[in-house]
Amino acid sequence: SKSKMKKKTTKTQEAKKILKKKFKVNTKVVFTEDGQLVQQWPPVQKSSLAQADEEDDASGINLDKAKEILREEDKFDKEEYRKKVKEKHR
Repeated sequence: SKSKMKKKTTKTQEAKKILKKKFKVNTKVVFTEDGQLVQQWPPVQKSSLAQADEEDDASGINLDKAKEILREEDKFDKEEYRKKVKEKHR
């Protein structure tokens, strides 16, 4: 009788299955009819330091490098925010 009864899978077991299959979760990509990329969530990092950091496979987290990457990303984010505000005011 034990073999006939199946246990319910828990959320943690389902999450582990997804991690094993290496799916990218919580992402959203929107394309136009032509196949052009319109929107991607989470946004791709634009700074050159972030791209160099992805290629670097050092163990652990370098806090100084992470701060520099975030500072550069903030510059891009502020520029995009300014553009949004200007469009809103028009």
